Amino acid sequence: MNPRRFFLRVAAGTGLSALGAAGSAQAFLGGPKKFEWLPSECADKRYPMQLISGRLLGSDGLIAQVPAGKIINNGWGEIGSRRLQGPEQKAVPERLDLSWFSFAEDRFYGGSVPLPHDLMTQLFAEGFEVPLANERDTWHKIIVGMGLGGWTSVWLAGSGLVREVAIARLEPVSIDWRRVLDNPAIERAEHVRSTLLGRLGKEEFEALARNGPPLSSWPRYARRERWRVVVAGNAVPQHIFVRGFNGERQFHDFTRSPPGVFEPIPRHVQITYLSPSGSKLLAEIGFDEAEMFGAFDRAKSAGAEPLTLRIEMEARSRVAIALESKVGRIALQRSRVQTGSLGK
Repeated sequence: MNPRRFFLRVAAGTGLSALGAAGSAQAFLGGPKKFEWLPSECADKRYPMQLISGRLLGSDGLIAQVPAGKIINNGWGEIGSRRLQGPEQKAVPERLDLSWFSFAEDRFYGGSVPLPHDLMTQLFAEGFEVPLANERDTWHKIIVGMGLGGWTSVWLAGSGLVREVAIARLEPVSIDWRRVLDNPAIERAEHVRSTLLGRLGKEEFEALARNGPPLSSWPRYARRERWRVVVAGNAVPQHIFVRGFNGERQFHDFTRSPPGVFEPIPRHVQITYLSPSGSKLLAEIGFDEAEMFGAFDRAKSAGAEPLTLRIEMEARSRVAIALESKVGRIALQRSRVQTGSLGK
């Protein structure tokens, strides 16, 4: 199966301590490296998918099967099935062969994705510093994502961090419907409808039926822009977790150094900070998708980078958020903010 439109990207390093930069493959001469990892799968919560087949392959053939058969909409970049298989120590795959069924589109997709073997080998070997712990770990999951329009992403995950390593677009394919449901008593259209209704709920199902799946907007989730975060006001920031629309999760410790440049457009952040009285607080901020991408579009049109995501905290219940460039400030007014105490 050859992709109709194929595009592979190796995710660039951001300079944050949790994300190792790519280096020369020369460091790994002397035999194939093996690491302890398991495969998993994911799909956006709004668009249930069923993996028909997923195979992670190396030069000697099959390394691991991605767990298949389940209907899944656990979240983009999230760990799905956990299935022990094969030896604990495995080689790093060089290729991913996969096929899946998209319920929102009533369509099968499939193809083959070359993986950045040298980069993945280096990331496994380097590992990272575990957030909020004085120890190092490495990646323990390879996650395969199934998106709208044939888009697929591959991530490494471990200790709460997620790193995108590849993205590609695969073509529609013809697969026997019995691979999804081998029950002639249930019609395909009814199974698709009942699955979507059960997974999404009546309101979201009706909106999807009315508007259709937004195929043209899916590529923006993989978009990368250079931006920094500034926590201002009377808060003293301690740590930040950033979840990107592309499925990545990153961490930074403010108590050690100012944060570097992030690249995934932020979907959700968690910030721990100290109030003027010394109380330890937590702010969770979920960004409105349309507002956030619109703000980046407007700010980027000015041609200045990196941009600044400024989070002003004047009191526990008062948080103001804006995206700033050298030429202006765009208030983000539709963000969902929750704050709470973590004690002293």
